[in-house]
Amino acid sequence: MYTYTTVREIADSLNLEILNEGNLDLKIDIPNIYQIGYELVGFLDKDSDELNRYINICSLKESRFMATFSKERKEKVISEYMALDFPALIFSKDAIIAEEFYYYAKKYNKNILLSNEKASVTVRKLKFFLSRALSIEEEYEDYSLMEIHGVGVLMTGYSNARKGVMIELLERGHRMITDKNLVIRRIGENDLLGYNGKKKVKLGHFYLEDIQNGSVDVTDHFGVKSTRIEKKINILIVLEEWKEKEFYDRLGLDTQYETFVGEKIQKFVIPVRKGRNLAVIIETAALSFRLKRMGHNTPLEFLNKSQEIIQKKKKEREENMNTNSLAVTKLINEFDLEVKYGRDKVTSTYIKSSNVYRPSLSLIGFFDLIEEVSNIGIQIFSKMEFNFLEKLCPTERINNLKKFLSFDIPMIVLTEDANAPDYFFELVQKSGHILAIAPYKKSSQIIANFNNYLDSFFSETISVHGVLVELFGFGVLLTGKSGIGKSETALELIHRGHRLIADDMVKFYRDTQGDIVGKSAELPFFMEIRGLGIIDIKTLYGMSSVRLSKRLDMIIELKALDNSDYMSAPTTHLYEDVLGKPIKKRILEISSGRNAAAMVEVMVMDYMSGLLGQK
Repeated sequence: MYTYTTVREIADSLNLEILNEGNLDLKIDIPNIYQIGYELVGFLDKDSDELNRYINICSLKESRFMATFSKERKEKVISEYMALDFPALIFSKDAIIAEEFYYYAKKYNKNILLSNEKASVTVRKLKFFLSRALSIEEEYEDYSLMEIHGVGVLMTGYSNARKGVMIELLERGHRMITDKNLVIRRIGENDLLGYNGKKKVKLGHFYLEDIQNGSVDVTDHFGVKSTRIEKKINILIVLEEWKEKEFYDRLGLDTQYETFVGEKIQKFVIPVRKGRNLAVIIETAALSFRLKRMGHNTPLEFLNKSQEIIQKKKKEREENMNTNSLAVTKLINEFDLEVKYGRDKVTSTYIKSSNVYRPSLSLIGFFDLIEEVSNIGIQIFSKMEFNFLEKLCPTERINNLKKFLSFDIPMIVLTEDANAPDYFFELVQKSGHILAIAPYKKSSQIIANFNNYLDSFFSETISVHGVLVELFGFGVLLTGKSGIGKSETALELIHRGHRLIADDMVKFYRDTQGDIVGKSAELPFFMEIRGLGIIDIKTLYGMSSVRLSKRLDMIIELKALDNSDYMSAPTTHLYEDVLGKPIKKRILEISSGRNAAAMVEVMVMDYMSGLLGQK
């Protein structure tokens, strides 16, 4: 409904002095203010709302300008202006008020008020007052409103689940405005303010009602910091019972809205089912809203990065590139190598072997081994190689190097302190090979680092549908049927301080120590949450909440609880083969009332105790 205020209420609220009292009970039904200007030079738009319906303001600037007028001109301008139908004229405290204003105010029965603030402050306070006093408001049943991470979150649907999640959110330190009898008021141009229109007040107490046919005194249970009178509404959460055949947004690209009092707010439809921690999901929705307001559109960023990967793979297919090869430029970027020669070839030259060699026997003229290798690996030169070359006669030295450089070597790397002689640089430059300098002094360090990187790239890999997280230093893979709650469980674990490695599709490979290591198949640190879409964990929770890869120590499969077998003892000696290595596996049965994240933590701690010999 539309509301109105009066000149009297404005004067009382802003503590304005009444210089001339006209009709103080004039109704004001438009929240706009007009600072006079053109009228001072005789331009009067007599039919405009500004001069007939708006509160008018006159500041020091306008009054000083009028002070330069002749008496006749001032008389004419003020008399014509004061004859208009504006409800009131407010002077700022520093304005110079001409006597003519008093005369014509009495003549035309005009309200003239004086502020005790400068014009800018008066305008700001008046706008704020009018936006509240003249707002449109409506009452809505079956809606709850909370403040979560500073975001006004409106919730509706699935009443039982909603009451429960509100209690958990209160326990997490968030604040309640109302759980029913919501009144939404539109203030300003496009802001919505929510409050309880029929709030039970008993010494300022707030209540959660209809909890087991009773109510919970939120103020008593959680303290005064857990409540607030009103809050600007930012997003709407609609809770609904999970429907197996229903499509739920997993990307977040198609933003949904719902209209309240003529204003749209973003809507998230969150399906409720066993194993989903709604409090964490709603908290994440609030954080995502804040992130979007800061200019980050996570779903769009995810889509753009996905398109880049698709285009890159398409280009590789068109160029018939061997997928089992690594561009030299990637190794250069990974280890910050300084390219001395062959920079124009780094993107078109590919490494096809994980082997990293020191030339050794090749420098004395024995090339049988290098000739037998179909894919020659990277060659490392250090001080030792050049010290050895200096012991050879010049002819033998040059001939052996020329023969060595005639092979198809993807890249030659020098240690930082190799101190290569000029003849070596000349021969390499003539051969057209890529020559780079590593920021390491020991060749063993270069070889170890290169081997780890190349072995992980060239090793056999598999992709598994699940979520890989790090708990207490252990890599844990959460698996289970689609929709069982893997991502939601991982999200709560992240909220508890654990770390995400990969969501949805995890790529595993065997490293040089024989361990199975998992990482994100393509785009790291993104998660898909049904109802919210794509979220960026690194941006929402910080760098400490993610890592690029992790050794796999344990698999936990999430399954719906079989009520017919709920008394059975858990199976503790299961293993699953991953790339030829047996990995410890546990089954976690999901049901209402069981906190899946807490159960996962307990299972991992139980695994830890077994390793420590405490079982």
